Amino acid sequence: MHDNIDARKLRGKPAIEAAHAGVTGEDEARLDSTISSLYGVESDEAADIHASYHVERIFLSLERRARENGMKLETLMQRVQHLDVSGAARQVAKGKMTEAAAVDALFRGLSTIENPQKDDRYINFYG
Repeated sequence: MHDNIDARKLRGKPAIEAAHAGVTGEDEARLDSTISSLYGVESDEAADIHASYHVERIFLSLERRARENGMKLETLMQRVQHLDVSGAARQVAKGKMTEAAAVDALFRGLSTIENPQKDDRYINFYG
């Protein structure tokens, strides 16, 4: 984690990206204080900014993966409304889940919406 980021040089998304450089899962939760310092906001607002950063990144990853699997953007936009992207982003921001895991889980959700009859071998095995 980079606590020595010069807030006068970096603002907005580049500042948050710089704060995330080299961050591990357990450090993720501590970034709210860095974001609070960068933006000069209270911790609640910093947590919202941090989660919003992850919402954008998760959505971009979902969009890329959906496109690679032949799903059109308009279809993705309809189906993503049924998913809790914000909740997943908050879990990532708290360090409780990696961004990749959130994208995987959400994409599975998209796939379930698309193919409700298709069996998931992991759910059938463990469920």
